[in-house]
Amino acid sequence: MKEATVLIVTTVPETLMTILAHQPRFLNRSFNVHLACAAGGSVESISAREGVPVHGVAMKRGISPFADVRSIFLMCQLLLKLKPSVVQSYTPKAGLVTMIAALLCRVPVRIHTFTGLIFPTQTGFKKKLLIYIDRLICLCATKVVPEGEGVKKDLQNYAITTKEMSVIGHGNIAGVDVAYFKPDIESVMLKSHAIQSDLGIKEGDFTFCYVGRLNRDKGLKELAQAFLNLPEHTHLIVVGGLDSEAPVDEKTLAFFKQHPRVHMLGFQEDIREALQASCALVLPSYREGFPNVVLQAGAMGKPAVVTDINGSNEIIEPGVNGWLAMPRDVASLQLAMMQAIDSPSDTLAAMSAFARSRVVERFEQAAHWERIKEFYLQELNID
Repeated sequence: MKEATVLIVTTVPETLMTILAHQPRFLNRSFNVHLACAAGGSVESISAREGVPVHGVAMKRGISPFADVRSIFLMCQLLLKLKPSVVQSYTPKAGLVTMIAALLCRVPVRIHTFTGLIFPTQTGFKKKLLIYIDRLICLCATKVVPEGEGVKKDLQNYAITTKEMSVIGHGNIAGVDVAYFKPDIESVMLKSHAIQSDLGIKEGDFTFCYVGRLNRDKGLKELAQAFLNLPEHTHLIVVGGLDSEAPVDEKTLAFFKQHPRVHMLGFQEDIREALQASCALVLPSYREGFPNVVLQAGAMGKPAVVTDINGSNEIIEPGVNGWLAMPRDVASLQLAMMQAIDSPSDTLAAMSAFARSRVVERFEQAAHWERIKEFYLQELNID
């Protein structure tokens, strides 16, 4: 089994550093795993942590034809050197570069995983171009894996591919370490109490927590407008850095910075303290694939207010482990947040318990890794 070489490719190292952390180390027990991504400062630390080689391949996010041709050439060089049995790509640019190069180099198993689709929220020429690119990725791949059932449905509805598609397990690409994301860890609780004290959050206040990039597609404009009309005992903790490619608009950013009950913590390597300090997660995105943060919050016993979109609505059942709002709809989001605020304590406790049990049952990380391993073995026809 160890003779099979697997190359896993992401556009940027951050995906390997965060979302896919420790998964390559596990898979390396059964395969010769190599990783590839655009070179960055964290590449060496990823290699040391995972115990596998990490290869730098220049890739540029966004639409850049000349840079993409160069990336495909560099990827071909890497593939001819490694001669992998399996290549798997995540994220759009890595998919385009890797699947074309893998087809040219005749890699036998070529897998692309679609996470959050971009084209459904676009219009005009850009939408047509993105659809064409995704169709090209699927044409070059031998196996197409949608991250969730909603992504699969969009791929079918837009005729992106006619190939058979299967969601692995209940969806998601990483799973959740339920021992790490767990409520009532003493050290985390102490830090969360310190956060509450520093931010002036009192007992009896209701605190929402947003975790994610400050990106315009995350629904932060609607979140700011909805929060403006919430009761005085409501707080909002915002965790995440400003997105460089599609940042939230300046008016919304100014609101978050200036409102006395909105607390911007910036990027946090460990989000558990902020989640522990909150009553519920809020994620009003326009699009997602299968949001890890909703699973992580659920593992910590936090119900979530999310929009009725792919991935989010595959995790959250209204009134059971959270609340749904319509995307881009301030009134709907405000109503859902008020439902959370007005929920009796025993109802919130029951939702909290169910949120964690659902994640443990369906998305536990070790079980997900086993499913990934079995998926590779199946594609390689290894018993």
